[in-house]
Amino acid sequence: MTNPSEHCHCISVAPVMPTTDIARTRQHYERLGFTAGATGNFMMTKRDDIELFFSLNPEHDPKRTASCIYVRVADANPLHAHWRAADIPGLRELRNTEYDMREVACIDPDGNMLLLGHAFPSDC
Repeated sequence: MTNPSEHCHCISVAPVMPTTDIARTRQHYERLGFTAGATGNFMMTKRDDIELFFSLNPEHDPKRTASCIYVRVADANPLHAHWRAADIPGLRELRNTEYDMREVACIDPDGNMLLLGHAFPSDC
């Protein structure tokens, strides 16, 4: 008998986040450098090697059902600088964490958080 995991190699992940307005979400993520394609109540976005999907949910309550997606990046510093210069709404300041990551958060109009970070030596 063969081991199923030998034939079922995971190759990517595309989280699905809620949105109350596909057009507004598309505009926000395009400003972040994603390409977007919407079909009715669903939108797929892509930037480099990551994909984020969005599903229309008019009943979405950001205080109860917003999500957080963590994306590892090569360097959070230039990304933050670029988004800051572009005056991206919901952008937070860079921070160093106790778990040795340099991170930046961006909250979209529906309260979903995109958290991007890179590892740094703990002695920095």
